[in-house]
Amino acid sequence: MDVFSSTIRKARCFSVALTTVMLLCVLPARANSLLPHDGKDAQREAFEALEKAIQLTPRNKLHSLSSEFDALQGYPLYPYLVRQKLLRDLSIRNREEVERFLFDYDNQPFVYSLRRKWLAYLADKGHKDAFMASYRDNMGAAITCQYLGYQVQMASNPAYWLAKVDDIWLSGESQPNECDDIFALWRKHGMMTDEKVLGRIEKAAMGGNIRLVPYLQKRLSDDTYYLAELWEQARRSPRIALKASRFPLKNKDDEARVLAWSLEKLAWQRVDDAVKGYYLWQPKKIFSAAQMRDITRAIALSMAIDNHPDAREWLIKADVSGADEDVKRWHVAYLLRQQQWQQVLAVIGSASDKRQEEDNFLYWRGRSFDALGMPEQASMAYEELAGERHFYGFLASAKLAKKPSLMHRPAPRDPAVIEQIRNLPSARRAYEFLQLGRLIDARREWRHLLFSLNSTQVKDAAILASEWGWYDQAIISFARSGYWDDVERRFPLAYAPEFSSVGKTYNVPQAFAMAIARRESSFMSDAVSPAGATGLMQLMPGTAQYISEQRVNRQTLFEPDKNLHFGVQYLRYLMDKLDDNPVLVSASYNAGWKRVLEWLPEKQSLPTDIWIENIPYRETRHYVKAVLAYRYIYEQQLGEPSELFNELATRPIPAATSIVESQSTGQLQLAPQ
Repeated sequence: MDVFSSTIRKARCFSVALTTVMLLCVLPARANSLLPHDGKDAQREAFEALEKAIQLTPRNKLHSLSSEFDALQGYPLYPYLVRQKLLRDLSIRNREEVERFLFDYDNQPFVYSLRRKWLAYLADKGHKDAFMASYRDNMGAAITCQYLGYQVQMASNPAYWLAKVDDIWLSGESQPNECDDIFALWRKHGMMTDEKVLGRIEKAAMGGNIRLVPYLQKRLSDDTYYLAELWEQARRSPRIALKASRFPLKNKDDEARVLAWSLEKLAWQRVDDAVKGYYLWQPKKIFSAAQMRDITRAIALSMAIDNHPDAREWLIKADVSGADEDVKRWHVAYLLRQQQWQQVLAVIGSASDKRQEEDNFLYWRGRSFDALGMPEQASMAYEELAGERHFYGFLASAKLAKKPSLMHRPAPRDPAVIEQIRNLPSARRAYEFLQLGRLIDARREWRHLLFSLNSTQVKDAAILASEWGWYDQAIISFARSGYWDDVERRFPLAYAPEFSSVGKTYNVPQAFAMAIARRESSFMSDAVSPAGATGLMQLMPGTAQYISEQRVNRQTLFEPDKNLHFGVQYLRYLMDKLDDNPVLVSASYNAGWKRVLEWLPEKQSLPTDIWIENIPYRETRHYVKAVLAYRYIYEQQLGEPSELFNELATRPIPAATSIVESQSTGQLQLAPQ
């Protein structure tokens, strides 16, 4: 039997009696064992078989599949089959069928790719009327350029449409060839100006697309030609800001933008040079107030992170009205590291009333009162936080010797609303893709569903996802709903038996490993980060190979049991290196243990809460706070006694000199069995 005949046989088997179906059809593996058996497995098998048949059938014989299409018309994923068939044979002769499909399913998540390819085909073949009938916004630069070209051809006032070219042209990236004609017409009508060219050069230089700058420079007038060279040189070396001779100040505002950007970059590379540049240019009064704030912010934060002796001076200079919020936060963090408690209170007191009530400032106000021997005031500040379900709330409870509260309140379940959501087309399609193990398609449909619901219904959708055992979308949907108090659903005991078993193997607390997975991926088994970290615990293949001393490919890391095994093994590796310190291990899981060692205090230990507040990377700082709070929540979920935050309140972060040299040799040390 050939492949095509075999595929069609599979497509037809769903229509046989159920007993026969079970004998003839190989049913697809389920994506999640928590999903109920609903008797639709035969339809799912037929759907996948017909997908394959559409791909394998010659275009001129696609009509031979009509009976298979008819049999699946009521199946939720039927539109995907129609779309696939249309994509196989995009032709003007099928215009009526394509346009009907685009109309019937307009704005559905599976329509965008078909519309985009249809429009590209029509533009290529010159079918202007059909193109204009099917055009929608946000189809990408190539399609939009073609649309504007058609509009200009038909318009009595082309300037209206040419003005819309600005947004496409003003990009830091090279634009597709399809835009060349409309760009040429735009230039011919005098729409290109030095200001726009310089704006695009600035975007290209700041975005790192330096190769675009020489091309754009040719479009500048003689008076501004040199500015492109300044941007190009600034991108290569921000120390150009120290060379006054390169800046004639003929175009002060434009040169100031180059200088401000260069000084900000220089502040993070060589802060003392940035200070020199600041004092070189500040007397010339070429910077706007916003540029001055940006420059002083970069210098102040760079110094605060490096514990520079001049940090306080620059923090005071930067901590002014209109400054970014992180300036005052780092001002407080720097003073905490110096343990200058009275000044901490003063800086917090200079914040707006609203900011003074934020969790971190409330906590540090209490800590300052504590350190200054003012227990009553400290207790008042701690009491405002104690009982709240977050890092600072748990710390405040520990300071008061109180057990932190989870404040669990299950989301109210409305069966009628949940059933209504379950029967919406996007929900039905998401469910089917989930059953088929096609998680990317399932999430695409689920996102579309959430956007279509009102704010109160999103919570009900979150409950539905939770009941399907779809952990990541339940977590994400609850976050979107703003309903934060259903702790059990927001922190599900996902893969709990596996975490328990592997945790015992490597002597890693189950709650710790689950907290890492919850923070890393929300238990999304197919998650892949921009850097390539993969799966539940977001491991790089190289990391998994190193700690397991075996070959591990990326596909293996998509398997939940193997991913969490390697992830827990890696946690053990970090725990051995870092004396089982949960704070340092959490930071290392996110930023790497070598970098974390660089962040340790040089000579003497530092209180743990102060060290966390001074973690240089914003992402890692938030990560550590989240993982510690999540770990405590999971300890409560698992019924385990927890002294985590009591330990954090009393156990300091050791100085770098106290870390045993053997702990950084790179050798894996497994806990005794």
